[in-house]
Amino acid sequence: MSSVNEQVLQAIQYEVSSWANGRATDHPFYQVPDGASKATPGSVLKVEMDTETSAYLLPPATALTRFMYQSENLTNKPVPASAFILWPYSPKSQADGFAVIAWAHGELESTKNKPPSNHKTLSQHFLAPFQLAAQGYVVVGPDYAGLGVHKHESGLDIVHEHMASPSHANDVIYAVQAAQKAFPMLSQDFVVLGHGRGGGAAWATAQRQVDKPIPGYLGGVAISPVTTILDQPEPLLSILGESLIPGLSATFPDFKPGDVFLEGRRLGFAHVDHLLGGAGIMKPNWSENEHVQRYHAMIANGGKKIAGPLLVVQGVTDVRFSSNATTKAVNTTAEAFPKSQLEYVLLPNVSHVPAIQASQRLWMEWIADRFARREVPHNVQRTKILQLLIPRARPSASYHRELNWHLAPATKHYHAPS
Repeated sequence: MSSVNEQVLQAIQYEVSSWANGRATDHPFYQVPDGASKATPGSVLKVEMDTETSAYLLPPATALTRFMYQSENLTNKPVPASAFILWPYSPKSQADGFAVIAWAHGELESTKNKPPSNHKTLSQHFLAPFQLAAQGYVVVGPDYAGLGVHKHESGLDIVHEHMASPSHANDVIYAVQAAQKAFPMLSQDFVVLGHGRGGGAAWATAQRQVDKPIPGYLGGVAISPVTTILDQPEPLLSILGESLIPGLSATFPDFKPGDVFLEGRRLGFAHVDHLLGGAGIMKPNWSENEHVQRYHAMIANGGKKIAGPLLVVQGVTDVRFSSNATTKAVNTTAEAFPKSQLEYVLLPNVSHVPAIQASQRLWMEWIADRFARREVPHNVQRTKILQLLIPRARPSASYHRELNWHLAPATKHYHAPS
């Protein structure tokens, strides 16, 4: 049996093999240009018009662009961020240009060297971005601030505000605005689709739209979303809590990490401890800390007013984000704002990532309806069970449960005949 160090090394080596262009922190594209600090949010800082795709694993007949733009962090301070555009061969068109989907990526990882724009498969491949492009949508995918672009123009580190949904929503909105400025052929119309923490970004975008409405926003889809982190069960609660510390510390300079960490434990090891059966690093009752409570109130989804249509999709057997927490967030929103254009779909016997595939027909049709300007009722449709909408062809036990494959490059000419 391999040692813990060997397992960690193997995991790191596997992650490195997924990078398209080596370390993002060393790549010139992710270096912030002079004058970036003076740019307003939504401004374009640089564009790599035709990204070399030979190192990526993209579908045939797609093109890739990477760009850098100005976003804002949780406290509305300017921060540069990067994003990609995945171009379909034959784009869908609106009256004013090509239809845009803002894709807010998921996954728990928050390393500076793993932005989707430097991932060989753009991180979530056929789970969503490739499928969207195949349907003719131009896909704008933000990396989120602190991933890829890791330093300000001044040289100061950029804090990645992991799981801070309003911060990620800023990245989504300003990425779309920057893409529209860089490429006038893009329509002003766009829909936000997100999964996991990206689902949280989609939900937070709907909340953001109340006070900071953006022209062209047609609605959002939040799949397996992060909602209220403090409502998650253990051990997930402590794992997510550990990931909040950098953003929490940046927001509240008087916060002391030692108030929530066990003595002698180090930041960054909660994920490893959990995966290897360890006990974690957080103190008992850490979530009751005053700063944690204030920060959570800032970043939580649910119980807040939303603008525009929002479709929430949740797998009942999700072990990353509890379906109970999502249901609670939907219910608190419904009770406070019963006229919300909110639809909630629960997927029986479906977990975190498979929720994307299990509901794909549903959200593809929902997105098409938004671009077609079809009306959504102004009242919360509390809970729909997918099996009532789409009778399953086979019993639940017959279906493949989890993703157990990854894309790999063709290394010989006969692997990919032309």
